[in-house]
Amino acid sequence: MNKTWLKATLAVQMTTDADENRKQTFNGIVKDVTDEQLSAFGKVLETLTGDDLVSANVTNAYKYTFTPAA
Repeated sequence: MNKTWLKATLAVQMTTDADENRKQTFNGIVKDVTDEQLSAFGKVLETLTGDDLVSANVTNAYKYTFTPAA
């Protein structure tokens, strides 16, 4: 069996000053995103929106190919 990485997505949840929750999804995330990269991106989002970052969820997609037994 072969495992091939296909893509990663990032879903963030932010909250406004009025305690309103907002969700945003980002595509094209690098394969092995680090905590430092997520933290830096979260700070950029907070600066641009004025909202507070609550959570970030990275989802990886893989393709599994099976080789038949001989």
